[in-house]
Amino acid sequence: MRPNLSDLIDQGRGIAPADLVLRGGRVFDLITGDLVEGDVAICGDTIVGVFDHYEGREVIDCTGKILVPGFIDTHLHIESSLVTPFEFDRCVCPRGVTTAICDPHEIANVCGLEGIEYFLAAASRTVMDIRVQLSSCVPSTHMETAGARLEAADLAPLMDHPRVIGLAEFMNFPGVLMKDEGCLAKLEAFRGRHIDGHAPLLRGRDLNGYIAAGIRTEHEATTAEEGLEKLRKGMRVLIREGSVSKDLHALAPLLTERQAPYLCFCTDDRNPLDIAEHGHLDYMIRTAIALGAPPLAVYRAASLSAAEAFGLKDRGLIAPGKRADIAVIDTLEGCHASLVLSGGVVADDAAFARREVIPPVARHSVKAGRVEPHHFRCSGNRVETPVIGILPGKIITEHLSFEISPEDGDKRPDVLRDLMRIAVIERHG
Repeated sequence: MRPNLSDLIDQGRGIAPADLVLRGGRVFDLITGDLVEGDVAICGDTIVGVFDHYEGREVIDCTGKILVPGFIDTHLHIESSLVTPFEFDRCVCPRGVTTAICDPHEIANVCGLEGIEYFLAAASRTVMDIRVQLSSCVPSTHMETAGARLEAADLAPLMDHPRVIGLAEFMNFPGVLMKDEGCLAKLEAFRGRHIDGHAPLLRGRDLNGYIAAGIRTEHEATTAEEGLEKLRKGMRVLIREGSVSKDLHALAPLLTERQAPYLCFCTDDRNPLDIAEHGHLDYMIRTAIALGAPPLAVYRAASLSAAEAFGLKDRGLIAPGKRADIAVIDTLEGCHASLVLSGGVVADDAAFARREVIPPVARHSVKAGRVEPHHFRCSGNRVETPVIGILPGKIITEHLSFEISPEDGDKRPDVLRDLMRIAVIERHG
């Protein structure tokens, strides 16, 4: 609920009782790094008072707790977590994540604009604030087969939607550098707006050209050296720790108080098992501090720096006039939330039950024919065989070559050499 200005002023001055007061805790001030005692007064969805004593129509005792701004996941594909936006909301918001900036790239590749429009509709009904980046690469390259194709003209009508921030990760960085006509059309359409990047291992002059196209943020750095170069060239680096791609340990040395204003956190997808067992951004915060990063730098990256990187000026601090996104936690090192407010709403079972849940789309998108055992045979007479070398915890891979002799017309897996076989089943046709 958005309150009127008169109520905001009167409750902030303390001449009228606040709608809600969080009493007895200490606020982690992300400007000074101090833990400051005092009440937090909230009017509707907005913080109106801090560092003072307030009376409220409702008072929640936070004695012995620490209050920090709600966390912001700056890049993920919610559907890749294998749940709907509503289930994601229920699982993640109580852990302190009050904003998620998603790219519905996977569902858009399956059913096009229908998938993006579903996420926009769902985003207006969740307890947490879900913001959408419009998927830039559907499909991601000309070599990919997908269920849809989205060009600049398809995305343009959605760019002014109130839940849209800008253009999602521009995966086709070779297309940018080679000035592909479709790539340039999308970049031109979103020129001056937020454009998210995706450029693993891109360095030097090619990185300069990529950034010069107007791309502001990037989550694919896998070494501290790569991340530092991107920082120095003006990009906001999103440190990623998901279920597959794990870069936090490698990039933790960048998390200093000096550089934290230009660093953010993202998951780029955590599966439900990892969320249940270890956590989400709260897990990243605990891990980063355990690796030696200063708590002030870590909590800035988790909230204030993320908000500023994506132009969300109404959040990221526990301060008057900011959106009431607050996590009440045990300790800075533990980061276990006992209470979470998202836009002034307590993220509990009652709040999730009040939501209007809309049914998902794309349930009948699998059009593949019947799969038979013979489809998995790997034929070919050449003994020399290309192999994907997996780097544990990394999204990048190695291009290897092994000698695999055919047996009965089939190149079979070899467990002793750790050679397994993968197959892609084309779902769309």
